[in-house]
Amino acid sequence: MSLQVSPKHPVAYFCAEYGLEANLPWYAGGLGVLAGDTVKQASDSALPFIGIGLLYRGDKMVQEISPEGEQSEKDFVYDPVAAGLEHVYLQDEPLFVKVHLTVRDVWLRCWKKTFANGVVLYLLDADTDQNEPEERDLTRKLYFGSDEEQLQQQLLLGIGGVKLIKKLGITPAVYHINEGKPAFLHWQLIRSLMDTHKIDYTAARQLAVNCTVYTNHTLVPAGNKFYPADLVKQYADYYASKMNISVDRLLMPGLDEAGSTFSVTDFALNSSRKANGVSEYHSRLSQENWPSYHWVNVTNGVHLPTWQDSEMPKFVAMPDSLWHRHQELKAKTEEFVRSRTGYGYDSRQLVIGWARRLAGYKQLHIIFSDLARLKSILHHAEKPVKLLISGKAHQGDTAGKELLQKVIGYLQNDLAGQALYIPNYDIEIAKHMTSGVDVWLNTPELGKEACGTSGMKAIANGVLQLSVPDGWLAEVDYTAFGWKLDHENTDESIYYLLENEVVPLFYQRDNDGLPAEWIKKMVAAIHKSQHFCTKRMLEEYKNLLYSA
Repeated sequence: MSLQVSPKHPVAYFCAEYGLEANLPWYAGGLGVLAGDTVKQASDSALPFIGIGLLYRGDKMVQEISPEGEQSEKDFVYDPVAAGLEHVYLQDEPLFVKVHLTVRDVWLRCWKKTFANGVVLYLLDADTDQNEPEERDLTRKLYFGSDEEQLQQQLLLGIGGVKLIKKLGITPAVYHINEGKPAFLHWQLIRSLMDTHKIDYTAARQLAVNCTVYTNHTLVPAGNKFYPADLVKQYADYYASKMNISVDRLLMPGLDEAGSTFSVTDFALNSSRKANGVSEYHSRLSQENWPSYHWVNVTNGVHLPTWQDSEMPKFVAMPDSLWHRHQELKAKTEEFVRSRTGYGYDSRQLVIGWARRLAGYKQLHIIFSDLARLKSILHHAEKPVKLLISGKAHQGDTAGKELLQKVIGYLQNDLAGQALYIPNYDIEIAKHMTSGVDVWLNTPELGKEACGTSGMKAIANGVLQLSVPDGWLAEVDYTAFGWKLDHENTDESIYYLLENEVVPLFYQRDNDGLPAEWIKKMVAAIHKSQHFCTKRMLEEYKNLLYSA
């Protein structure tokens, strides 16, 4: 069974999170924003495409920071109807699907957000009257709770999503598992194929594999989840019995050699005909980690209509206009930061931005290795520098919260006046920071930043890179639009480049008062951004992943 992508047979794109707007609490970070950009681009490109996800209610989504710098979380107040979502109806009745979890059925009501050209994002929601309170809570929080609660969410997404598609009468040409969490869709897909074609498990599983592709987004262990096999068996037993096979056989694609651990990533790889990494470097490392699989590379991109200021491309041939527009965007960002924090700054100064999730491998701490030296750079009398930082620690990440509190202490004391923290990092903050700073600072451990799409958003607005050569930056010579950090000595590299190259170049002006050499780098950045876009990415998906 090999179907071509068409309006009758769309791509079914499964992802655990979608970042579309700041007021829709369905995303945690770059993965979700990438998924949201993909849906938007599918709509722009008129690709037959449906997205499948969970409707989270926003519990523990809002970051709060105490005067002492301690992070806590509160609930996001959110009304799906007011946010523009619609119930899914079938024959004039609201559509519900149910998913069996060990000894109980969990009902899911179905919502949709409709885009142009027939693209629809469907979201499954356990907060419905048919369920008990404990069951209604299952989709309220994103990536939160015990291993068992997270496993339950993944089962609801995968199995519920396939059931929804079948009830709607849709036969996808391709099931795209975007990161491993939705991979349990295979259990329901195999069951459906067995019933439809009257075939056994082996034949149905092969058909399912043939129409499934998988994208890996990280090599970090937290993004490649393992579960105790005994835990997964409790949930698999029902589905194995429906397929007339043993539970061990059903779990085999994800079990380790000892049979004691179930790997979601191995399960997704063994359930797909192709897998891709999200940058050339990440794909190469993925091939080394999982050498027996068919890996291709599709470097991520960003949705330029969302992330690029619409004026920027018009001014690439007009240095004075480009610089003037950049100053306007910097001033807007300063106004926004003031509204969020109560503190302003002189946006005419050199402004450096660091904004992303506070995962350990992203190494925020490294910026502050030598506080005295950093302070002298930021507080330079003639060439001052402003540092803006934003980012959340995961609700359960104690180390991340402790790091954040320490960093906020630095900003309030040693670096006061020239460094600011912007709380509750979200899409709105990201839009301002990737357009309203001069330099985008990125400090990951080499090999752990699978792609780094925030940098792509920044170059689309002429923001220069000061980064470790990881992810997408390993594919280009970005010295034309930035500076390369030494990944083995990142802190020293930051300070040296700021003191000797970045700051002097920014403040170097021509007879017209323009930083001519800096603007040349801005122009190179904007030109390069045209390649790192979702339009190119989606074409590569079609040619490298979705084609048989």
